[in-house]
Amino acid sequence: MSRSIGQTVEILLRRVRQEGGLAVDVNLATEIYSRCEQIINVALSCVLVNATLNTPKQKLLFSLRTEFPAAASIVSFTQSNRTIPQSKTLDEFSAYSPDWFRSIDGTRFESWHPIGRDLFILFPGQAAASSLTITYVKLLTLHTSFAASYNTASELPDENIEAALILAEIILLCRFRLLSAIPKRLEQAASLLKTKGI
Repeated sequence: MSRSIGQTVEILLRRVRQEGGLAVDVNLATEIYSRCEQIINVALSCVLVNATLNTPKQKLLFSLRTEFPAAASIVSFTQSNRTIPQSKTLDEFSAYSPDWFRSIDGTRFESWHPIGRDLFILFPGQAAASSLTITYVKLLTLHTSFAASYNTASELPDENIEAALILAEIILLCRFRLLSAIPKRLEQAASLLKTKGI
């Protein structure tokens, strides 16, 4: 069972008080912890969602924010049980066609590439309307009120909550200039993230 936001923020508050005897506003601590959950989720790709993307004919450029507002980043695309490879750069599309940006008569997608955080290209554009499955990292809900989110279950898996807690603790210690306590927390964070393959 997932830990609640309120219980986790209480742990954060206890840790910060032990380091510097500080009284931290509970709503501020809730927002900082919630943002740290979002960061850890994106870094570790914890909460994944599969959804259908309907692709109109002859379209190459898509807006992630328009199509999937709850998406933080793209993990993969699949079509007919085939994973579509990701191109590392736009130049890689040239291997398929020198005028790839005009390729709108495809019968299957060959590659995709993200452009910033909001856009992505699916190459080539299809001669007919199509669909595929997108797997993306969910943008976790941002909680800013301690009281309102006290009993709300964390969307982050339990095994990753400690990483979010340590990150939130480091941010609060920086905010209150308790710099002597930070190296120990950074070592803990590095060790924890190393066990997770980062």
